[in-house]
Amino acid sequence: MVLGMLGFLTILMLGIIPAIVALICGHVALIKIRHSHPPMRGRLAAYLGLFAGYTTILLTPLLAIAIAVAIPLVENVHHQSQERNRLDHASELYRACETFARDHNDRYPENWDQLRGRYLSSTDLDRVLAGQHASLWEDVKRTVTNLGSDGDSSTADSPAFLLVPHDRPVLRELEGSVIVIREVAPPDVERIVVAYDNGQTTMVANPDRQR
Repeated sequence: MVLGMLGFLTILMLGIIPAIVALICGHVALIKIRHSHPPMRGRLAAYLGLFAGYTTILLTPLLAIAIAVAIPLVENVHHQSQERNRLDHASELYRACETFARDHNDRYPENWDQLRGRYLSSTDLDRVLAGQHASLWEDVKRTVTNLGSDGDSSTADSPAFLLVPHDRPVLRELEGSVIVIREVAPPDVERIVVAYDNGQTTMVANPDRQR
């Protein structure tokens, strides 16, 4: 009975091993009780051990299958949530840049710090710029440095998003195709976020993944 209960309580941690031992002990106990004179006590304990043991053995493969199916689903939902957050961050930066442009003769900021305070609070700006790659800051910083190797120091202050210089107003035939904000990510990230001049944000293949 003790082994059966132990197996059931540790079903996700190799509980099937004590459950198998519980089945052997339970059946041996019932045989001894059946052939004892006078009859020995313990039949209830043996049945409880057998019940717990069989239940553990039956549930173990079912739980294993359920976990195997659930983990990819949970990972997919988490991945989609992360992508949604990154798209929202790019949209938030785009709106702040557009507001800045209206106040500065149709010019975008030269670096993100120009948005701090009036157009985005410091807390919001840091949160948005950090994106989902903060833990990979060193890799991202090297990527940003490479992208900004033309001497534009403003590209080195963002761990996740890069301002892409562009002419304003955008020519009518180019509207909706000019990238104004580009996410920066390490090569192991498959897709990055870009924001176009019309405010549309989307995911595209990470060009740095090909390097």
